Amino acid sequence: MIVEAAAIFTPISMFLGGLTYASCAPACNFWGKVVSRGPAGARRVAITFDDGPTPGSTERILDVLRDAGVVASFFVIGANVRRHTQLLRRMHEEGHLIANHSQNHSHYGICRVTSYWLREIVETDRAIEETIGVRPAMYRPPCGMKTWHTFDAMRTSGHTLVNWSRRAIDGLPTTTQRIMQRFEKISGGEILLLHDGVEPNTSYAERSATIAVVPMLLEKLRRENLTPVRLDELLGLPAYQSAGVAGELVGAAR
Repeated sequence: MIVEAAAIFTPISMFLGGLTYASCAPACNFWGKVVSRGPAGARRVAITFDDGPTPGSTERILDVLRDAGVVASFFVIGANVRRHTQLLRRMHEEGHLIANHSQNHSHYGICRVTSYWLREIVETDRAIEETIGVRPAMYRPPCGMKTWHTFDAMRTSGHTLVNWSRRAIDGLPTTTQRIMQRFEKISGGEILLLHDGVEPNTSYAERSATIAVVPMLLEKLRRENLTPVRLDELLGLPAYQSAGVAGELVGAAR
């Protein structure tokens, strides 16, 4: 009996492990097309920030980027956009790309269905559009996790899923040394992920290591002759969609 149970359990475990990998691996295309890096031969990279805008950290990172003359891409949370519209306007006015990172950044959203994800995506689009007059074409799900429901919602709302090739893991306690170790061997075409903001469902709000590491990272890229650019430039994808349809899609999702 034990042998028979093990024989059944092994393929089930492999199947579940495969589904977990497909949903969690940032570059896996099992459920649909995922963009996780640009052309390998390019001497360009994209620096991306998640979870903002958040007062106290976002503006300090914007200061560093402005002083260095560097543009980045910000995947913003709709709930944070509603609270801090001035920070979103500043991002846009200073030339950074604005992208969609869901309305609430739910930790359990991976268990939800298409209608939930459509609301999360489109409500964030609407918050962004009402603030700066543009509607994002790029979307990054919370924690990069996705299922067929995520892709159904993105197809309906017209977004491309953009994840990353290398991340700082700075949404958890860390140091500048650990972050720089994770960014030790950057090559052309990479998409780098850091966190300027604090998502609504976490108690960890410390971003001092990220703020301190940004100038260090920019200096490293300069020494290695790698130019930071926006995602639309690196990937050759549109930054924004036609405006004015977010409200209709939210109504359809309900």
